[in-house]
Amino acid sequence: MSDVIVTGTGVISPAGLGTEPLWSAMAAGRSLFGPAGPLPWPVAAVDRGAVEWPPGKPWVDNRKYANLAAHWAVGAARLALRQAGRDPDAPDSPGWGDPERGGTVMAVGSTGDELGDVIPRLAGMALDDPRPLATLLYEEVPDYSYIRGIPSQLGQFVCMTTGFRGSNVAAYGEVAAGGLGALALALRLLESGELDRVLVVGVAPPSSVTALHSFDRDEPIGTEAAPGRGPFDEERAGPLLGQGAAAVLLERAAPADAPAPRALARLLACETVVAADRASATGLAVRSALRRAGERPDHWWAHGSGSPAADREECSAVLPQIGAVPVTSSKGTLGLALECSALIDTALAVESLRRGQLPPVGLLRRPDPRLGGPDTVTGQARPVPGPGTALITGIDHGRSSASAGALVLGGVTGDPGDQQARREEEL
Repeated sequence: MSDVIVTGTGVISPAGLGTEPLWSAMAAGRSLFGPAGPLPWPVAAVDRGAVEWPPGKPWVDNRKYANLAAHWAVGAARLALRQAGRDPDAPDSPGWGDPERGGTVMAVGSTGDELGDVIPRLAGMALDDPRPLATLLYEEVPDYSYIRGIPSQLGQFVCMTTGFRGSNVAAYGEVAAGGLGALALALRLLESGELDRVLVVGVAPPSSVTALHSFDRDEPIGTEAAPGRGPFDEERAGPLLGQGAAAVLLERAAPADAPAPRALARLLACETVVAADRASATGLAVRSALRRAGERPDHWWAHGSGSPAADREECSAVLPQIGAVPVTSSKGTLGLALECSALIDTALAVESLRRGQLPPVGLLRRPDPRLGGPDTVTGQARPVPGPGTALITGIDHGRSSASAGALVLGGVTGDPGDQQARREEEL
């Protein structure tokens, strides 16, 4: 049994607040994309007014420093804490042990933090600029970027939410494999004994036109959200864009400073790899995660972005290692929420393990026969054996990307509420 467990998840998505509405949208075959509008790319957008700012003087005083990404980060964190049985409005409440034994890891990219307007411009310049990258960054990055005394401004707001006063770390950039880089770091902090609980939060707010242009230039973004344009479809034509935020609370199953927490799932392994190309990175990450987990997956939450090349590369790297297991992807319903796509999939996978069902791939009409025959779930949710083991993969966007991650989750027997009731009876 894994010593690290998932005790809470929180999702802010175009389906609303929480994991259940998004999972249900997938199960119903709903697609959450709006019209393209003035830009050529349709987006599955989050309602900007969906998340309420917390009450109380410290929050009111600091709201002026909080952008949209901070609102979503705090909202997702509060949802995860509530599911874990912690009151986010009382971060010093008893029963959660030493606050120095709790920490946060943020998965943030160029679209959600202090350099949100700068990094996309630099990425665009780097494609054609003759200067070496180090010279370009030295000459073009504004001076204020060097005086940040904290790893992430968003992380400061999340720390206010949790009350944790241990490590506050940020995994910057889209090279963090949709948040799996942050989860892998959190796992190491727990396994090393440095912390007993870590909240991992990722945010993918609306991207600037500059960022979208840079992403599209590196690998074309899909321009039509319609049946036949989903992941693994024969006629897919590029990733569809999404927005959102996700939080995953990890804890040691038997912390020394507090009662045993309630388990929603077991985190068996999480690995990220940088290699020569994204196909190699994906294969290595999956191989390493499966070896570390010591279990074969019963089903697979694929990255499945809808990119003709990336879907092909992902299937060629993963299918030989896992065989014929049911496969799904959230991108046909939610779109590619760059910095936190794999964190959202982690929350969805926890929900699937609880339900014993795997929802279908959105916008998938005719599976591509050139992908090696993945057993894609289509039409309606499919039963999966319990307690079950899920593989989740995350790949960075772009033809030039060379990083990927893999996560293995194990289900738990019985309803988590029943587990808690049994523990209370024993006490």
